[in-house]
Amino acid sequence: MRVFKKYIPKQIAKYVVSFFKGQFVLEGSGVFEFDCGRVLATVKMDTKSLKICKEINECAGEFAYRLNVDHY
Repeated sequence: MRVFKKYIPKQIAKYVVSFFKGQFVLEGSGVFEFDCGRVLATVKMDTKSLKICKEINECAGEFAYRLNVDHY
C-alpha cells in the first residue's frame, strides 16, 4: 500500500495501472482500492472521493490505450 502526500492524478494512475490490484492512501482523502487497473468507487464515498476516482480512472484509461502511430 502506497501513501500519496499530494494529489497528482497522473502519478497515481501510473501506480494503479502498473500494480493492477491493491490499495493506496491519499492523505486527507482516505484509503482507495483498485482492481483491474481501475479505482473502485464504493457506496459510502463522498462526492469529493468519487471525483478523485473518476479523474484517476480517466488518466489510467489514457495510459492503457496509448498508441504511437508514427511507428506504423
